[in-house]
Amino acid sequence: MEKLLDLSGILDEETFHEYVSKRLDFPGYYGFNLDALWDCLRDLAMNNPGIQIRLEGLADFRSRNPDWAHKAIQCFLELEEESGARVLKFDDSPSGEGLIHDA
Repeated sequence: MEKLLDLSGILDEETFHEYVSKRLDFPGYYGFNLDALWDCLRDLAMNNPGIQIRLEGLADFRSRNPDWAHKAIQCFLELEEESGARVLKFDDSPSGEGLIHDA
């Protein structure tokens, strides 16, 4: 199973949590914080052995949210390290699936 997260259009922490929770089908009680992200990612990996999460648009995500983006991305890297889930990282957005915002 592969899940795609194109983070190129993420403007802030709130947008990130809304987008990720929908794309990864997190439960309704998701807490919209990094602890809740970790808990739900871990549950996702445990319930879907061999899952692959494709992170795209990392350059744009980091440029808009430099400090916070590092912490969020770290959750995914730790997931890969601890659970065996595979996390693919792309600075660009080859899928073009990211959020679009009016300038």
